[in-house]
Amino acid sequence: MPCFFCGGFLTYPYLVLHSFIENGRHDIKPEVTSGVMSFFMGMQYGIAIRNVCVRTEPTMEPLRRYEGDVWDRRQESRLNVGETVRLKRQMNDWYYIRSDVSEGYVKKDGIFLCSKRHYEKYRELLQREYQVVLKSGRYIDGQYFRVGTVLPVFDNEREIVYRKGGPVFVRQYLPFTERQLGLQMERMLEIPYSWGDERLDGMDCSSTVRAFFACFGIALPRNSEEQMEYGKYLSTIGAAEYKDLKDKTKEEKTEVLRGLGVGAVVHMPGHVMIYAGERDGIPFIFHNCDTYQSEDGEVVVRRCVISEFFPKEGKSYLDYVTAAWKK
Repeated sequence: MPCFFCGGFLTYPYLVLHSFIENGRHDIKPEVTSGVMSFFMGMQYGIAIRNVCVRTEPTMEPLRRYEGDVWDRRQESRLNVGETVRLKRQMNDWYYIRSDVSEGYVKKDGIFLCSKRHYEKYRELLQREYQVVLKSGRYIDGQYFRVGTVLPVFDNEREIVYRKGGPVFVRQYLPFTERQLGLQMERMLEIPYSWGDERLDGMDCSSTVRAFFACFGIALPRNSEEQMEYGKYLSTIGAAEYKDLKDKTKEEKTEVLRGLGVGAVVHMPGHVMIYAGERDGIPFIFHNCDTYQSEDGEVVVRRCVISEFFPKEGKSYLDYVTAAWKK
């Protein structure tokens, strides 16, 4: 079946949105300029049709803070395919967008524009009939699906074809039990660390935490500081248990984490983790970490792991933990 907005044939990621897009076709008002399809900015709503980078400036030119810096500091985040956005302005090949959790510049070819009515209809569909990606992977058509991606399900949708190494979809959120929490941690092990999700298959610490909880139907903010504030807010309305740990000893912090249980969100300055339980009285954490400092120098981790609290400046990450909460 030809795809009216990409000119090719519908593959799975587009088929997911196909019913929505076909129903909204009459609301789209294209104009042709120099042979390139563009759209009136009167339609200030859209849906990501691929996993598109969100940039602090309208350029893919990287910005390094210092010599040897491996991360592009213009990388703000990454939209998952199917994520909804509101458009604020356009500049050449870029839109400045705002999603539920991030804002910045994205390439125009990654966004399908739609009317407000269809934007709202699509978001309603995501509340009723949805599927969530539990494990990242590339689908048979080549499209990469990232863990935590939530997509609508349509009555006429074809069955998903699975293959080894491909993404894992389920049509319900996982129950928030210790067993399922542990299984989801295992599925996400070895995801590469990537500042601002610069790598298509990578995530940073807060993006990892957000994707993890998305699999359980829990929507968190994008950044670690916002996630801590969100936990604090939920505690004020009785929806979470929040613990301020700034003045606690390591032993007291361990006891608090034990009380909150597996799945508690754990914060320290510049890093966010998930409590993964303990072994022989030693607390473990699930997190995506770039590097840490040991007595022998810098240790490069750069992937998602379950570990003890890493060392830091002669102490332990646990010494620097400031808060923990659980919904």
